[in-house]
Amino acid sequence: MANSPLGSLTRRSKTSGTNTSEMICALDVGTTKICALIGMVDDKNSLRIVGAGRVPSKGLRRGMVVNTTDATAAIGQAIEEAEASAGVTMESAYVGIAGGHISALTSKGVVAIGRNGRKITADDSQRALEQARNIALPHNREVINAVARAYVVDDQNGILDPVGMYGYRLEVEANIITGATSAITNLINCIHANGLEIDDLVLEPLASAQAVLTDEERQAGVAVVDIGGGTTDLAIYLESALWHTEVLEVGGDHFVRDVAAGLRMPYDKAEALIKQFGNAVPDLVPATSEVRVGSFGADGQQMVNQRLLAEIISARAEEVTELISREVRRSGYDGLLPAGIVLTGGVAQLAGLTELSRKNLEWPVRIGRPSGMDSAVLDLSSPEYSTSVGLLQWGLTQGAKPYVVTTAPTSLTWKRVVEFLRRLLPIPTS
Repeated sequence: MANSPLGSLTRRSKTSGTNTSEMICALDVGTTKICALIGMVDDKNSLRIVGAGRVPSKGLRRGMVVNTTDATAAIGQAIEEAEASAGVTMESAYVGIAGGHISALTSKGVVAIGRNGRKITADDSQRALEQARNIALPHNREVINAVARAYVVDDQNGILDPVGMYGYRLEVEANIITGATSAITNLINCIHANGLEIDDLVLEPLASAQAVLTDEERQAGVAVVDIGGGTTDLAIYLESALWHTEVLEVGGDHFVRDVAAGLRMPYDKAEALIKQFGNAVPDLVPATSEVRVGSFGADGQQMVNQRLLAEIISARAEEVTELISREVRRSGYDGLLPAGIVLTGGVAQLAGLTELSRKNLEWPVRIGRPSGMDSAVLDLSSPEYSTSVGLLQWGLTQGAKPYVVTTAPTSLTWKRVVEFLRRLLPIPTS
């Protein structure tokens, strides 16, 4: 692990200086958008978003970096927008990761508590998880997350949180999320190039689940399906624990390309057309409705029948729901999901998708939206912000104690400090 790109990612806590406030930052690097959020934590451990930056994504495809120059620039722009709106600088962030290179396996970790026994601490739980992480992998694979399913204290099974219990031996069964070293390294390098450290890399469906699932759904059995621009991310929860995750290489980008090719129009025009007039159920669209849109050719305009548009979208939506159904059944947990499917992500806003999913899937279906997040800078109630908001909540509940922001951010590079101050003050360039 000495040369691992994740080797330097540690959950950090800073407690220096005066005039401080606790801050957690998130960076959602997606295929269609990059979103940076800055949240402040009050004395009641409630999170309030004070800064947000959203820019179109560049240099990424299906969740992975394909052009480091473009991706680095887009990430930097999102960070700058968030810093400008908050009036503070981002030192580090919880970063979402997805892509077809992601896979998962199960592992167990065991640690001794002591010959005489004692109360189990959070450090003991972390030691057990570290043991579970210590698995043999190919040289081109890295562990991203280790998420506990359940603990065993001595001979007592099915424990969700062993902290505070008395015992001699602690065992954990965990989901180990792994990814391709090259894909992870490329993402990390683009972030570090902007002077930003990484508190933790978090698999995006785990972050989305933090934002949209209820405790009752997790306990009963539920699948959260995040349909983003490049991938569809699936996570299944049973008895309040993660039991299965998968990344499907199909997303909103496929819908847009289908429409662009079928109607012979530019990609950006096709994307805008879907957002404004798209529907996944053709029968819900009047057969005679038409709309004038952009196209290729000398005229640059054409009339499009909205029923035809819906038929193109519906074909892809049928495929996506079939892939979701197939993956849930392949997991073996299809009979254990009374809470059904929670759809989230940008594509979840597509008109008719909920109705189509209810028809094609055997489970209850609802749209998952982030809630309970106070923000004065951006409306974060849309499903497209589930991962972004979930990353903040992950940092608050799963990650480190929020690091403390002081009035003298000495750990930032001088270049980023000067750039930040230049946006606030008329600092001469020479």
